[in-house]
Amino acid sequence: MHERADESRPDRRERSEPDGTAEMVEQLRRHLASCLPREAVPARFVFVDTLPTLPSGKVDRAALEGLTGAYPSWPEPQADAATDDLQFLLRLFTRELSQVHIDPDEDLTRLGVNSILLTKACTAWTERTGRYVDDARLRKDPTIRNIIAYSAPDGWDPDGAEVVVEDHRFEVPLDHDAPAGPSIVLFAQTVARRSAAAGELPYLLFLQGGPGGQCPDPRSLVPTWLDAALDRYRVVLLDQRGGGRSSPVTADLIEGLTATAAMARLRCYRADAIVRDAEFLRERVLRIPRWALFGESYGGSIALTYLSSFPDRIDRVFVSSGLIGPFSTVDEVLRDTLAVSKKKNAEYHERYPGDAAILDRIVDHLEEHEVGLPTGERLSRERLGLLGLKFGFDGGMAAVHDLLQSAWDGDDLAEDFVQAVAARTLISNSPLYYLQEYIYGLPGRATEWAAERLYAAEPARGARRFHFYGEVVFRWMFRQLPALRPFTEVADELARFTGWSGLYDIEKLARNTVPVYAVAAVDDLYVPFMHQVRTAQRIGSCWLLLSADYSHAGLMNDREGVARLLAFGAGAG
Repeated sequence: MHERADESRPDRRERSEPDGTAEMVEQLRRHLASCLPREAVPARFVFVDTLPTLPSGKVDRAALEGLTGAYPSWPEPQADAATDDLQFLLRLFTRELSQVHIDPDEDLTRLGVNSILLTKACTAWTERTGRYVDDARLRKDPTIRNIIAYSAPDGWDPDGAEVVVEDHRFEVPLDHDAPAGPSIVLFAQTVARRSAAAGELPYLLFLQGGPGGQCPDPRSLVPTWLDAALDRYRVVLLDQRGGGRSSPVTADLIEGLTATAAMARLRCYRADAIVRDAEFLRERVLRIPRWALFGESYGGSIALTYLSSFPDRIDRVFVSSGLIGPFSTVDEVLRDTLAVSKKKNAEYHERYPGDAAILDRIVDHLEEHEVGLPTGERLSRERLGLLGLKFGFDGGMAAVHDLLQSAWDGDDLAEDFVQAVAARTLISNSPLYYLQEYIYGLPGRATEWAAERLYAAEPARGARRFHFYGEVVFRWMFRQLPALRPFTEVADELARFTGWSGLYDIEKLARNTVPVYAVAAVDDLYVPFMHQVRTAQRIGSCWLLLSADYSHAGLMNDREGVARLLAFGAGAG
């Protein structure tokens, strides 16, 4: 005898929990908790075969409301720190990206998150929890959930860390010659090895490459060069104005300004202003009489500006792949880097001869089809050429070759390939990087889009194999890259500008007595070594080592090499 179902009640399957319904509810709850504020997550889930309807066919909302009381509710989960932390980060990113829903396991670079926003989120996370994020691991796998996963565990004791780090935030005038005008906030850190923190160590200011770069956070990562420097120095890491955590330049900065007004503001981000920021930090924040300098790539040019202005505040100067500036014009530098770029391209095609056919097929496909990138713009032949930027680093060519092997999915470009190209050809997240020709501006001379002029004079593209670019900036970048479009007009203004101030005192550099120790890579794609030789010949008290073994960043990744350079400077000085 069968028990007759009570047809006066709706389906009661949730009460008996058949077929994994409880697991389904828990999955729903977790999913909704990842994208909604906690108060918006439903307290009850009711499963029915069909929705009640009115005679008209529309859903009977009154009947729906009655269903919620007819079934037992699933117990609301207790709020815990992990749920609150995830919701905090989700709210932060949904607000910043103006999106309704973000998957916490989605690659943030595919959503258009740049390093500035990622740093902002990590800083907010650290301020909330007191836990620092492992920056190196996060950048390899940037998801919201990994901000939590890659941060120091609860109970982590900073007193047990290898290094002692002190943060400094300080305010300086945007224009040091107009102290009553607008101001910006800069960020710096002093770092010492714990075992030596209490001792009297000389200070070393690190000037990173760029422009628009950011120093690493040593709480998350101690780079090779820093590990060596900490044996002898208390190191100061300064995020240069306009980049990283020092009032970064963004589109909001120039919103509503005319191109001329925007240019007047951006002219305040050159090496002379960075030097005066450093002097403010040395004199008013750290209150130390002198320090040594370590300039890497673009940081070497800043070091020479510093040496031109305040030599009496500097003990000695170390430079890695960046002894350039006073005696080179933008045309001269880019002409020589183009020559090295041609050499690198020939080496690539000789090493991987089969890649030419793959590249031809990709270019033909891009000309016949519109291939969209995750950030909304179209993948172009020019954008593909930016993969060559890494040819000047160890393993750069092999990385591009490996990427091309996964380019196709049948007759279409593979989604993973397109996403990888998007990530690898976004050279920098800082607009200052793409405005970099202004660092070569000389009094009375305009830069006039030097790379564009030099490449336009090259043979037609069809007359040679696909050419990958080196470190060059073109006008088309400001049309094709969404983040740069607000800077299109001001970039043109900067390229036409002739009223640049001088960054160097050549006579003072010729009489220089502060020891300068530099290392240059013979095959440098970014800073031509002959320009570094020319600079060394015209600066007093300068030693230059030429290396055929190092790439552009080779010294910075060689602990023993950095240690020998610093020891040589200590002994010779």
